[in-house]
Amino acid sequence: MSVFEEARYGPIIYVKLGISPAINASVHLFFINNIIIDSAQNNQRKQIEFLAEKQKTKYCLLTHYHEDHSGNAGMLQKTKHVTVFAHKNSVNYLQDGYRLLPYEKLMWGTPKLFTPNYTYNQLIDIDKLKFQIIDTPGHSRDSVCILELNNGWIFTGDLIISAKPKYLKKGEKFNLQIKSLKKLLKLDFKTIFCAHRGVISENPYELIKNKIEYMETLRYDTIKLYKNGYSAKQIRNRLLGKDSIMAAVTFYDFSKLNLIKEVIKENYK
Repeated sequence: MSVFEEARYGPIIYVKLGISPAINASVHLFFINNIIIDSAQNNQRKQIEFLAEKQKTKYCLLTHYHEDHSGNAGMLQKTKHVTVFAHKNSVNYLQDGYRLLPYEKLMWGTPKLFTPNYTYNQLIDIDKLKFQIIDTPGHSRDSVCILELNNGWIFTGDLIISAKPKYLKKGEKFNLQIKSLKKLLKLDFKTIFCAHRGVISENPYELIKNKIEYMETLRYDTIKLYKNGYSAKQIRNRLLGKDSIMAAVTFYDFSKLNLIKEVIKENYK
């Protein structure tokens, strides 16, 4: 049984989609009038076609190129004549493709290749909405947050997700994520729309501050232990615990050990 949950926050319709409630791989996407933020995964194509038709979608704003965010953008562009915006660093991934591991193909499917209609400027005006595009790399090199200035809505892609991250995907940058999170604290917004957690309306700044503090403490403790002769695996076991079956299922593309190794790589001198 697939996941399909639809709800509303003010004028925003948000939908949670996934292949199964038993697999923690569902994604939220957000509709504002005729605009969709991200396009979900390709194995949810039929649901996206239905929703885009229902909402008379004309524009798609992507937070980054990953398959659970861009998976239906090409379809929307081709069959629904939707205008797609993306970061300039997304373009090569979207039009040329990239290597997907078996678990990624299973959980999200393979995106159809396409070229975005436009790459982002700092500001985008659509009807009466004004979007500011904020570069927030770390999760990926093209990651952005999208802030609607009139209403204080910020769409954060995969930047927020867990308040206390214990896993890291290969290719993610730990320090850059902290830097990007700190950027958000300088912005004026009321509500976070997270691609995996949905709507966060209570104490959003406090959530971000707590995440930064957690990550900085984890970084400090990791380097201290490494300097004292602990191996990456020993540090993982001490600070985060051993890896779960999730790491094995992803061929260790997503693991606790990746996080510790990346912190050491980025910070040890």
